Amino acid sequence: MTDSYDRPGTTPAFRRRRPTFAAPRDEIDLPPLDQVAPSLDPPWLKDDTDTPDRKALYRHPDGHSLGLRIQSRGFAVQTWITAGPDLPPIPDGTTPTEQAEAQAARDARLQPGRTWHAVLNTRTSKALASDLGALVRDRLLPALVKKPRGIPAPPPPARIGQSRPIPTTEGTQK
Repeated sequence: MTDSYDRPGTTPAFRRRRPTFAAPRDEIDLPPLDQVAPSLDPPWLKDDTDTPDRKALYRHPDGHSLGLRIQSRGFAVQTWITAGPDLPPIPDGTTPTEQAEAQAARDARLQPGRTWHAVLNTRTSKALASDLGALVRDRLLPALVKKPRGIPAPPPPARIGQSRPIPTTEGTQK
């Protein structure tokens, strides 16, 4: 029996090695999720889960739900919010303009049964509990009222050798 090394005209199969500077593939030691999960104001109620160290779930009387889960190896915390089954009604007896504004606000929010996700990278977080609370408060809960369109892109980097673009003015005379 011959190896691929012994056969002429074949390339030996080499295994990829991890770079020496790469971190080990071990898990990140995180505190249990119950300790870092944010406390939400009523009427949000926290459910008891069978894995309180890896998953947390909150419910709202309107049918909304909010969940947190530590992903494998602890590198990220996945968060999500799901809208409840009912949308607020459009008020009757108002002007057509007010009804159109109410319909536009209703269309802009997260629709019933739809889910919005956000992920917290635990490797870059300095204060996991406060970062997780800010993510829930600033990105997930507002999605119930106005669905985000996405994350804005960062500004492009400055070109090398140019400090700032030179403003041009139109209509100047020489």
